[in-house]
Amino acid sequence: AALRHAVDELGLPMFVKPANMGSSVGITRVTSADNLRAAVDAALAYDEWVVLEESVRGREIEVAVLGNEEARASVPGEIVPSREFYDYEDKYLDGGAQLIVPAQLSAEESDAVRSLALVVFHTLRGEGMARVDFFYEEGGRGFLCNEVNTIPGFTPISMYPKLWQASGLTYPQLLDELIALALARHARRRRKTDR
Repeated sequence: AALRHAVDELGLPMFVKPANMGSSVGITRVTSADNLRAAVDAALAYDEWVVLEESVRGREIEVAVLGNEEARASVPGEIVPSREFYDYEDKYLDGGAQLIVPAQLSAEESDAVRSLALVVFHTLRGEGMARVDFFYEEGGRGFLCNEVNTIPGFTPISMYPKLWQASGLTYPQLLDELIALALARHARRRRKTDR
């Protein structure tokens, strides 16, 4: 009954994903209600919680956030998948996806998504770093937060360091700042426990 309700509410296609995974592992794009149970079972192989998500037709925009109480947002970037969606193969095996940094947005759109990324980060009490991912429905609902990645990829091809590099922060400077933020967070927490 819950799955039928999800189809009624979210429509098809929809995405079924493990709640606590990364790299698009365990995600299924479901186009028929007959395949929904199998998609849920596939997601349950990776996590005890499953997310059923509406399929959104929009651009994939990502913003890197850096900081503790005082955080700042990078320029936005865009992912253009080469497949039906930005899945594991597209991310790591095929190399067909395009990473556009900075994203081709107007100044107003860029400011809006950067501001939203900071709101999301602070609402979830983020600290240190996160990458906040959005779908952008141009002419529709605008920027829709899709997920917050609290431990984003950090390889030379990863979006998080690329976004900061395009924002004027080199890889070594980014590492130095992350270490300083971790030390400040530790000191703040220690002061609270020493009372």
